[in-house]
Amino acid sequence: YSESAYERYNKVEALATRAVGEIPSSNNLRLQNLVESQLEITKTESFLIALSAKFALK
Repeated sequence: YSESAYERYNKVEALATRAVGEIPSSNNLRLQNLVESQLEITKTESFLIALSAKFALK
């Protein structure tokens, strides 16, 4: 697992921010929703990874 979920989260956020700046405003809201749902998935994923790591150490 080379890249941490947190690093990926930041990368996705940076790409999304740049993309939103280049897209006409009518599409911004739809994209924003898409990005937010993607980030939620990443946050959940990182939580699950942390949790499984914690139990693996026991």
